[in-house]
Amino acid sequence: MRLASLLLAALTAPVCAAEFASHPPMRPLPEASTRAKADGPALFVDPAKGDDGNDGSQAKPWKTLAHAIPKLKAGETLYLRGGTYYEHVTVKGTGTAKQPITIRSFPGELAVIDGGLREFAKAPATTWEPVKNSTVGEYRSVKAYPKLGGIVLGHFLDSMNTLHGYRFAHDIRSVNLFWNLTGKIEDDPKGLYCGPGLWYDSATGHIHCRLGHTKFAHVTAGENYTGQTDPRKLKLCVAGAGVPFDLNGAKHVRVQDLVIRGASRTTLNVEKCESVELDGLHVYGGSPAVMLRASNEVKLTRSCVRGISAPWAWRGGQKYRGNSAYLMTARPEAGGCKNVEIAYCELTDCHDGPYIGTIRGLRFHHNLVDNFNDDGIYLSGAGTGGDIHITQNRITRCLHCFAFAGKYKLGSGVYITRNIIDQRGEVRYQWPTSADDQRFTPEKPGGPARVPHTGFLCGDHGSPTWEKMFFYHNTVLFRDKAFRDHYGFGMARATAGTTRRVFNNVFVCTGGLPGQALPLVTDDDFVADFNLFWSTSDGPTFKGDFFAPARKSKAFVASKAKYAPGWGGNDLFADPKFARFALWGDATGDYRLVEGSPAINAGTEINPKWPDPLRKRDAGKPDLGALPLGAEAFTVGPTAGKQ
Repeated sequence: MRLASLLLAALTAPVCAAEFASHPPMRPLPEASTRAKADGPALFVDPAKGDDGNDGSQAKPWKTLAHAIPKLKAGETLYLRGGTYYEHVTVKGTGTAKQPITIRSFPGELAVIDGGLREFAKAPATTWEPVKNSTVGEYRSVKAYPKLGGIVLGHFLDSMNTLHGYRFAHDIRSVNLFWNLTGKIEDDPKGLYCGPGLWYDSATGHIHCRLGHTKFAHVTAGENYTGQTDPRKLKLCVAGAGVPFDLNGAKHVRVQDLVIRGASRTTLNVEKCESVELDGLHVYGGSPAVMLRASNEVKLTRSCVRGISAPWAWRGGQKYRGNSAYLMTARPEAGGCKNVEIAYCELTDCHDGPYIGTIRGLRFHHNLVDNFNDDGIYLSGAGTGGDIHITQNRITRCLHCFAFAGKYKLGSGVYITRNIIDQRGEVRYQWPTSADDQRFTPEKPGGPARVPHTGFLCGDHGSPTWEKMFFYHNTVLFRDKAFRDHYGFGMARATAGTTRRVFNNVFVCTGGLPGQALPLVTDDDFVADFNLFWSTSDGPTFKGDFFAPARKSKAFVASKAKYAPGWGGNDLFADPKFARFALWGDATGDYRLVEGSPAINAGTEINPKWPDPLRKRDAGKPDLGALPLGAEAFTVGPTAGKQ
């Protein structure tokens, strides 16, 4: 399957809306794995038929994970029979390199570990009661939960779409759908309805729920909530207190083919662990969905990590009126994490994406990174990160694909190569201020509203130090012109105090001409050259020398003192001639080069110490872009990892 086809499959749930009382899923729902049983001693747990007084055999399984997991020894596999385990699991076991401990679903069955409050899933009809005198369909829990605290998160169980975690009571009760507030976080009594969600009343301990419909005029057709509004008629996952799955001090442990959900804070915690493999998981955030702390030799592969953005979510609602969660966080304490692999995963749908810059020795490859209305891949290192390889990923719809914050001691660098970065899809950044907000004017009369923001390639918070970046052999596609006309869609931004190399990339813009503004401080450790630029809208009719204004600039002239050709002195302005250029999300898009492409043999030799998984496939001089002539298009996500 070609990469573009896989992307479209990941973004489209092949389901009928009528099958869901709430709303069709944003992403395909988890399915049982057919992974074969492993050799070695086997133990069993069954939430429906088990008994903790049994011996744990297949004929007489245990009932609870709390009873079963502490009994595991090196080389043993614990099989979870299909069903939902309403537990908070802690794993502290120690296996060996040759005999790891394995915890997994039974073949052909789907085991779910749910840290939520089971009554909202098992008996919704008796769990909720209408709020007296409510005019908007607000309900509250019959029972009080005094120990939850903070913002409570949840999901529709039929679709696993997220329930908004409300920060303010007046927001969940509001009929206002527009960003016409007096402030971002201030307690504006007008409120802002952000869609179906939960609010926790810390004074009474009751959970409040409203599943009112949304009528946003500026979202894609079918993305408004129009489902069931009475929570007594829907099964919900309402997060409880604590971590559903906590690997704490575990060594040589494998966790496979599980669904983990039901957290307002961390869903899956990996802390002080050594040699842990997480494969085939579905982890639902949680803030964050995955937490890594002081752990080494960790693998997260062929997994889907889903954040807390619903189909109707906007950045402002999460950042200022709810929970501005990270999808994944690697903490820097105790030296951070070392030697981590994140591969063949789908990392999607949240405010912020994976915060991975604190890891030293990260291999991040063949992942789909999609739909983050703030920062996508957070590369701030806090002094602990470095030797990070980001290769052969598909990165789409992020406010900042690569982001930075805070000042810190630089690590050994981030190598970003052979990725396809397609920023032509919408980013839900600017919330409409009114029904006729002119920023959302359709491109064609009677056409769909045009979301005015498609994000940046990179950006920061408060002008911090940017980690050393080596950005080469990538294909970057943007809908709009670069912010402030920056070279390389932002790769020439914030170069002071760091190292930046930008070589052999293809930058394509579909609206306007690509930016050529170079750094103003020419003594920065910055070099960019041998990149190809193109505009599908303006390129075919452009006359003259595209680079003439930039090469007359003071920055370009001064750069020759350190780099003889000058920054961008060997760049090209030409149609790269992809196999098939397509609109964002079009499954027929194919961004390989074809014979006659000006990108063939147009690059410069890359330092052999810099990683390049396709170096041996690139005959002759280096080709420009992510895919050299003759190379197969790489695939991303769990399906690709099974090939």
